[in-house]
Amino acid sequence: MSYDGPTPGARAVYRISRQDYIAAGRLYARPTRKLLVISASILGALAVVACFVPPTVAGAIVGGMVGWILFFSAVQLFLTPLMLGRHYDNYKSMQEEEFTVEMKDEGLLLSSADGGGLTRWDTIYKWRRNDQYILILIMPKLFYVIPTSIGDRGFDLPRLLEALRSNAPEIK
Repeated sequence: MSYDGPTPGARAVYRISRQDYIAAGRLYARPTRKLLVISASILGALAVVACFVPPTVAGAIVGGMVGWILFFSAVQLFLTPLMLGRHYDNYKSMQEEEFTVEMKDEGLLLSSADGGGLTRWDTIYKWRRNDQYILILIMPKLFYVIPTSIGDRGFDLPRLLEALRSNAPEIK
């Protein structure tokens, strides 16, 4: 990666609200394109099979498909936000902390009052973003949340995204 060192806008301080935590967790839990394609293919194959089997078997297949879609939707829309809200409520330091993110030559310095550390560019596992958040995964189920609103306060988000694109795959 060609990062020329600290620049103005390479450091920001932010807080994570309950809503931020839930929204970032939902972004993390959002199904990937690959999972959606596989699921649609399986549902399509089951629909074709249901057309060629006796009606009692077809009814069971269609019922299973509808049940899966309802279950998946309930988890995404209700269960995941409920559990994330409970996690945030039990995570006292998250509620009270200010977090700092700073771009360095060798990676991102992420810290809070309880500690911090440097996440080197080459050790970032994957990342994902939307209009509100950038998630930086350092392991498959462990990630940092960076709100994109820090860009409004002068943090150089385009440079951060460039560094991420150069060093780790984006989850789509």
